[in-house]
Amino acid sequence: MITHRFFLLVVALSAIHFSLSQQPHTPSALWENFLARVAQSPEVTQIMDSSNPSKDPFVWIGRLIQRGTNIRAEVLVLILSNLFLILFLWELNSFVNSLALPDVAVNTCILVIVWLTSYELSFGSSLSLSCLLTVLVLRSGNDDRWLIAGLGLALLAITKPFALFMTPFLLLILFGQNRYASSDTLARKLIYLLIPLVGVLYYRWDLYRDIRTIIGSSALFNLISSADIQAGLSWTLTATYLGQTIALLILVISSIICLFVFSTLIHRLLPLTLLLALLITTPYSELATAAPLISPVFSGLAEACAPPLLKGIQLLFLIFGAIEVFNLF
Repeated sequence: MITHRFFLLVVALSAIHFSLSQQPHTPSALWENFLARVAQSPEVTQIMDSSNPSKDPFVWIGRLIQRGTNIRAEVLVLILSNLFLILFLWELNSFVNSLALPDVAVNTCILVIVWLTSYELSFGSSLSLSCLLTVLVLRSGNDDRWLIAGLGLALLAITKPFALFMTPFLLLILFGQNRYASSDTLARKLIYLLIPLVGVLYYRWDLYRDIRTIIGSSALFNLISSADIQAGLSWTLTATYLGQTIALLILVISSIICLFVFSTLIHRLLPLTLLLALLITTPYSELATAAPLISPVFSGLAEACAPPLLKGIQLLFLIFGAIEVFNLF
């Protein structure tokens, strides 16, 4: 991860170097221009605007640290996003280890690291925290730690309606694990999982009262509605959406592969369930960006591909990711 992120940083600074005309090309000037680009992110803007209340946990943490340290907001966002990325990869490795062999877990993490748009997880985005919370919830539920799962799900639901559509699968895991448990034990674990989520639904009613609008503008319903019109799905192959379509195909193929490689039925259904939750709550134009949110799906590719093919896929991700960063800066 460190090597890959250093490589992307060099690409970003190189892009800035070529974009400068009369300005000095010193390392400090390049770094300041890089920070200026990071400062344009919504997270930096919200942290700096402390007078405006925010409901994003990433912003809460950023404001709390900034009050005590006075670190520049853009530097703080870089630190936090990379810290959450490291914790996310740690959790992802541990979670996939519980489903498959250790080399599959490592390769899954590598695929996430080199994913085409994964630079956003490092270059200042609250998405890294959302990815961490998603895997933390899945791992805690799989390990029968429902209090942690419930709290993580509630924190995720503050900003991501995706969390709401994870709940049926988590309930399936809970009932499967506790089918022989006493009613008191089952009720206690249900309370651990659902009460924090219900509290967040009340707290973020401004978000969830428009859930029909969110679903109606999602990638899934865009695809369903397009199938009925004369133009069909040809728009998914235009220059605007081709990258999203490629990302969707990769996620679908990897999810299907998981049906044949995991040992238990519930683990086989996990990737498809996550993909469906993502498609229901994410616009088509954001699929590639949001893909790390369902990172366990990549374990299908990591399990099924032979080492040379997997290295080739990783190299392609690396090249296209570098192009994305160069164009961004």
